[in-house]
Amino acid sequence: MSLRVEHLGVVYRDGDHGVLALDDVSLALEPGRCLALVGESGSGKTTLGKACMGLLPRNAEIGGCILLEGRPLDLEDEAAMNRVRWSAVSMVFQSGAANLNPVHRVLDQVAEPLIQNQGAKRAGARERAAEALEKVGLERGLHGRYPHQLSGGQAQRVLLAMAGILDPEVVLLDEPTSALDAASKTFVARAIREMKAAGKALLLISHDLEFALYQADAVAVIYLGQIMETLPASELLSNPRHPYTLALGRSYPAMDTVRDLGGIRGDAFYRIVHRHGRDNGGVAPHTHIQIPGSSHRDGHPPPTGCLFQNRCTQAISACSHGEIALEEADGHRVRCLRGGIVRLLRMEGVSKQYDAVRALDGVDLEVKAGEVLSLVGETGSGKTTLAMTAAGVLRPDAGTRVFDGEDMDGWIRRDYRSLARRIGVIYQNPAEAVSHRFTVLDAVAEPLRIHGLAGGREDLEERVKRRLQDVHLSTDPGFLERYPHELNMGAIQRVCMARALVLDPGLLVADEPTSSLDPSVQAKIMKLLLHLQAEMGLSLLFVTHDIGLARKISDRIAVMLAGRIVEIGPASMILHAPGHPYTRLLLESAAGRLPEIPPRMEAAEDPGSGCAFAPRCARRTGACLSLAPLLAENGPRQVACHAPLPEG
Repeated sequence: MSLRVEHLGVVYRDGDHGVLALDDVSLALEPGRCLALVGESGSGKTTLGKACMGLLPRNAEIGGCILLEGRPLDLEDEAAMNRVRWSAVSMVFQSGAANLNPVHRVLDQVAEPLIQNQGAKRAGARERAAEALEKVGLERGLHGRYPHQLSGGQAQRVLLAMAGILDPEVVLLDEPTSALDAASKTFVARAIREMKAAGKALLLISHDLEFALYQADAVAVIYLGQIMETLPASELLSNPRHPYTLALGRSYPAMDTVRDLGGIRGDAFYRIVHRHGRDNGGVAPHTHIQIPGSSHRDGHPPPTGCLFQNRCTQAISACSHGEIALEEADGHRVRCLRGGIVRLLRMEGVSKQYDAVRALDGVDLEVKAGEVLSLVGETGSGKTTLAMTAAGVLRPDAGTRVFDGEDMDGWIRRDYRSLARRIGVIYQNPAEAVSHRFTVLDAVAEPLRIHGLAGGREDLEERVKRRLQDVHLSTDPGFLERYPHELNMGAIQRVCMARALVLDPGLLVADEPTSSLDPSVQAKIMKLLLHLQAEMGLSLLFVTHDIGLARKISDRIAVMLAGRIVEIGPASMILHAPGHPYTRLLLESAAGRLPEIPPRMEAAEDPGSGCAFAPRCARRTGACLSLAPLLAENGPRQVACHAPLPEG
């Protein structure tokens, strides 16, 4: 039996006003499959579940339709819905004991659907309820207890037993693992797998992304009542296409997450519906988007465009206009004007040579909007050259560079300054990155002066002070007049950060920004940099030789060796199960475990013809000397190795 939601809209009315909770939502629950619905609190997840059960409050105004096995449910007919509830469609409600009757024993509550829907005798219903409770792991000694006498996990088992007592074909689970311990989560996961095997259609409503990843077949991501993305569950954390899905994944503490938790910048709107007549001040019925804390007369943005635009890392002016539909994108459906997460920077076949030294050898690299991509590798591997080429500071000998859809080299020839405003750079040595003849004010203000963006002395100082506050530096006149040699290294580095950010760039290239700092200052600088990256919606290309540091900040990692990228992919995958022997060597060295290096084998006649890691690789073959491996797909990552390491 299938359940389909088609163009469902729900408004919670309060007089002539209301909150738009669901907006044109369409979903399908198919037999033997589990669809997960994920999103922040207040996004409309529980409203959708209760709508399917016909359990919304009286002030809920419903549009669209819900079809069970192709037949529309009459949500207004309580008698008809009572015949459907529990027997055809059931729901495991959120918050365990809070959804059980506090004055009835749990055995009687599980037996109630049998009595009400099937007319079962009380004694027989209680016996079948006892068997159902035992099946979910609640021993008979607990059946006579009241809800408040059970633990959270035990109460959740009661709700599972109640939802399955009439063997329904469609089961809705609303946050079934909320506030549960790991063992109780495992039990719920087992119950979901058994229901899928029995051919039931499941909707899993959850904020637990990892649980959804492993239990669901597909995921729908909802934001302010709109579906933003639907995708295979296996790609929820590794290959999101919508910026909101990416931001949700960053905010979730998954077991294989390596980077520090990030958040979603800004706050969500409310979607307020007004129903004023023409005779009421001439105001037509309309919907508007309301910022928390504001009132209707403050002037609101129109209800068109992308709902996520104020928090998005890649929003453009066009995102504020028109209706944006869910569209197909590489096996996903994405509600994004730009087709999903865009490639802010793309480099193909980039090469750079200094005399006889080949610093870059046909490198391909892309930086996605809003992500943190770390370049790691030994000294001399080409990291800085690649980063400065990406920033437009260096010109490659060959290859193409595209920034935000435009050819960088043509852009540089036409109007270098406008490109330079889009890319900020933090250089490796902060003490040498600014002139010692400049005061703090002059150093941070210099980019504004060069680009002619200061509207006068007061405007210039205000913009400088704003950035200094962002990096937690003083804005007192005495500090503004200090010179770099009067500051400690951590303060100089934050001045350099303020300078790099003063033009509000979209991409920040940071070249070993903490290499000269002690660990405590490094930690402060990195936390600050990540905070600014999230709040400003920056894309960050971070260069470091310390793979341990990259572990704490990266969404993706690119490993460089001798001017080539030998591995690139999600940080969690590369750090937990490296595919290239060189990556494993970097990880073992960072952990203080120095691996044995085999004796050097005979070098190739042409040093550039084989793998640069072959002399140090225990897995080397003859091909490693004669043929340079190319990056090849290996799951969500790419590895350039003739004999990549096995997974796990």
